[in-house]
Amino acid sequence: MQDGPQLTRFAAGLGFTLDEFQTRACRALEADRDVLVCAPTGSGKTVIGEFAAHLALVARGTCFYTTPIKALSNQKYSDLAAQFGDDQVGLLTGDVSLNPRAPVVVMTTEVLRSMLHGRSPLLNGLTHVVMDEVHYLADRERGAVWEEAILCLPTSARLVSLSATVSNAEEFGDWIGQVRGATTVVVEETRPVPLTQHMLAGGRLFDLFSPVTGTVDDTLDRYIAHRQLVEAAPAPGRRRRRRRNPAPGPAGADRPEIVTRLEAEQLLPAIWFRFSRAGCDEAVAECLASSLRLTESAVLTRIRGIVERHTSALPPADLDALGFGDWAEALERGFAAHHAGLVPAFRHAVEELFAQGLVRLVFATETLAVGINMPARTVVLERLVKPTADGPVRLTAGEYTQLTGRAGRRGIDDEGHAVVLWSPETAPATVAGLASTRTYPLHSSLRVGYNTAVNLVDRLGAAGARELLGRSFAQFEAETSVAALAAAVRANTVTLDRLDIELSSADGFTEYRHLRDRLAAARVAAPADTLTALARAVRSHPSHRRGDRDRLLTVASRRAVLQADTDRMRAEIDSVTGRLLDTFDRTLALLDERGHVLCDPIGGQAYVTEFGHRLGRIYCRNDILVAECLRTGAWSGLEPPELAAVASSVLGDSRRRATSVPVRATPAVDEALRATVRLWSEVAAAEERHGLPVSPEPDPVAVTAVHRLARGDGLAAALGVAADIELSAGDLVRRYLRTLDLVDQTGLCRRDALPAVPFTFA
Repeated sequence: MQDGPQLTRFAAGLGFTLDEFQTRACRALEADRDVLVCAPTGSGKTVIGEFAAHLALVARGTCFYTTPIKALSNQKYSDLAAQFGDDQVGLLTGDVSLNPRAPVVVMTTEVLRSMLHGRSPLLNGLTHVVMDEVHYLADRERGAVWEEAILCLPTSARLVSLSATVSNAEEFGDWIGQVRGATTVVVEETRPVPLTQHMLAGGRLFDLFSPVTGTVDDTLDRYIAHRQLVEAAPAPGRRRRRRRNPAPGPAGADRPEIVTRLEAEQLLPAIWFRFSRAGCDEAVAECLASSLRLTESAVLTRIRGIVERHTSALPPADLDALGFGDWAEALERGFAAHHAGLVPAFRHAVEELFAQGLVRLVFATETLAVGINMPARTVVLERLVKPTADGPVRLTAGEYTQLTGRAGRRGIDDEGHAVVLWSPETAPATVAGLASTRTYPLHSSLRVGYNTAVNLVDRLGAAGARELLGRSFAQFEAETSVAALAAAVRANTVTLDRLDIELSSADGFTEYRHLRDRLAAARVAAPADTLTALARAVRSHPSHRRGDRDRLLTVASRRAVLQADTDRMRAEIDSVTGRLLDTFDRTLALLDERGHVLCDPIGGQAYVTEFGHRLGRIYCRNDILVAECLRTGAWSGLEPPELAAVASSVLGDSRRRATSVPVRATPAVDEALRATVRLWSEVAAAEERHGLPVSPEPDPVAVTAVHRLARGDGLAAALGVAADIELSAGDLVRRYLRTLDLVDQTGLCRRDALPAVPFTFA
């Protein structure tokens, strides 16, 4: 396939030559096909998304560029505005709306989903949609958003799906093709910058793999075995004692020493992944307490200028409350933390300083691995276990690849480096298994929530909603998973038909067989006269004297076994493939019971009520509880700051349970919270009765702090309250922003009636 005129024009302005996989994808896109591109982190997938924006501009249409998180949307907005011009690019992230009628609009995928459900006029003229990081479709909490958006997108718009490497790309592409039409799948497995795997133990840096055998390096194996013997050996002349905590610090050294070693090996700049915010902050504090300095005095003026630009909107009292002094000192010494617990102004400053090479080491949680443009020469992994709500879990091979994928800066580094810190729980063979696995399947996480159900019924009716869910990737996977069973059922059905023909050719034999079955059953507990009568009926039946009676009985027995096996397989198929629609029906029944839809049991139709339409505009994990609070008037009469305070309790995203936290806001807030908890109990009971997952319980952990922010007391005052409940500044700001979104969705109060946070976007 030759390059089209638009690809030729676009490529000429890039300043670099497109890779072969980029060219293939762009050619397919110009040929009016949907495109799925799966390629490693840093390989240049986004160029294909930028070409989609170029095509939309040429066609005088609109391109939506979606990302999974606001930080990535902000970054992509800046990139596209620099490429196409500020007047050509807009941004929609819930809390930010810039130039929304521009021909290219960057947004989070949640914004796109709500636009599709709400039939936004901004969809008019839509020609291209880019879904960056589409592998987020597998995310347990948010993945359904991507799947819903793909299902609801107009087929007239071309879809560009950009994904990390997944092993079932063809299967996912087949599904997109089924629901949307002609789709080209482009898979690129080669990293643009090769990655070398290392292990750091005892202050020594080892290659993980032998360049000769490709297996774990013998030198590393011998050294680890020696270290383990030393760790286990008792001291001379002393009785051996069992250590309560046998695991030493990371790699047997403190963190500043390890950083110094990385610098000596020319492995900076680096991202050091730790899987907790507190752990990242602790590592920075440890480096601050040491003499570690990774910067020269000549760059201090530049660092201070960037810091000033990002924090100038914050009052001095807020800066003090945020620990500005230590944070700025760490930046000036070349290291920082990066996690969602930081206020956005601090986080954006860290990102800019790292991108410019002024911060050379970042201790980060895994959120940094999601697309944010902060590539490093080296990625350090301290542990291969991360905490989750269900307890600690080991990293998967896909997660390991996603994290280490940030190592190696294209056009700067000849190779990237992944360094795993050895500890007794981290065997070289385990690391080698993660590093060499290339199977990362993408699976659906679609679940039918209340908001989804009412929006689908409102747009398509109950039958149309079922039809759309039947085309989902979740259903596609379910049907694929039972394909072998379905084939076996088809084969069995053919055999059963043949056996039926054989048995029906013997007149009266079916009746004879039923008599024998009744006699066999009666022998268990039937009266003697019943047994005698049945035995006489069997002996007197004409088929009892057939010469081929035993053969026909064997055929009948085989048929019975085959029928039972077929029925079992059919039930299994129905269980798997009917799960999604069964959940939809259960959800619809609860919504009917609570007055959000009206279901016609005779005609099978469903109609969304006024309350249901309100529910259709609520986007949070606790959407049904919010809708119930609106339906019953539990939140009526609250002042805007009070409404924000109560609404913050039902976001359903608490990192810790704190339902016993005393609320010190206003009597109206206390009463509204009590009403909210009562409604939650009612809803939870209904969910259990209908066999549905129970909605999250209200959590008042941030009520008082949000109330302080909402009435204009400022961040310092709110953080003073939050300190009592160990809520970080970033958590509080993020919760407040999500609360503003939710308040706006309720229709009881506009978000601009509440104070804005002045440092959320820089």
